[in-house]
Amino acid sequence: FASTSFKTAYMVRHYPAEYFTAILNNQPMGFYPARIICNEARRRGIDILPPDINLSDALFTVEKGAIRVGLNQVKGMSSAALESIIAARASNPFTSLEDFMLRTACSCDIIENLIKCGAFDTISFDRHYLLAVLLHGGAVRVTRALATLTAPPCNTPPCSAKYRAWEYEILGIEIGEHRMAAWRDEFKKKGICSSREVKSCKNGSMIKVGGFLLHPHRPPTRSGRITVFFSLEDEYGITDITMFEDIYMKYGHLIFGPQYGSLIVSGRLQRRGHGINIIAQKLERG
Repeated sequence: FASTSFKTAYMVRHYPAEYFTAILNNQPMGFYPARIICNEARRRGIDILPPDINLSDALFTVEKGAIRVGLNQVKGMSSAALESIIAARASNPFTSLEDFMLRTACSCDIIENLIKCGAFDTISFDRHYLLAVLLHGGAVRVTRALATLTAPPCNTPPCSAKYRAWEYEILGIEIGEHRMAAWRDEFKKKGICSSREVKSCKNGSMIKVGGFLLHPHRPPTRSGRITVFFSLEDEYGITDITMFEDIYMKYGHLIFGPQYGSLIVSGRLQRRGHGINIIAQKLERG
């Protein structure tokens, strides 16, 4: 383990983009899903670039120090569709949605997902316009569809919560800003700490922390009583939480039930050496 740790530290220090790209291309592995790995890479100054119909390979790749999302990450992408994209652009890059539809074997569902996750942004930033074109029909009618749309596409980069939601739904990862950033101002008003602020809190203090649920697990214990361990992840990092049986009986459904939105935990901060843990006393939806 010492050798592996040294090699990992060396790669993260000297070749961070290559290291995280390799980890992403070997999923599933280890404890953390792709979105957590991407968020850690972003916290280390590495940009995560959206998939692109002209620039993305099948897998994640390094592009000028950033990580470009691969086309395989797009929900619903088939091997036949992927092969047709790569083969078609080998001679000439795609220049429009019409061009893409005529030269590939992608279904409308795949094209819709490509539009929503930003894979056409280098052609047009206006994803709603492209979706409207797609809605008019398949490749046979795309020219007529373009002619009937009177509103020109917008080529100004958007900053839309809707776009971020699409990207996460289709890719399973965040592109650009972390989803928790949208709640940060509201959380501050309510006295809810970020994972960064937790580090400066005193041992034994009562705090609130918010984030997205990560890896809840309930290992067997010698006493037979229930103990649940999980983490909350936000734009700054991860906070570890421990929940004992009495609290689990009240709030366990929030951990092991359907997940939507963020989770807020109220509890007592516990320090052990350099480690920080929150002993949960109350849970609620964010």
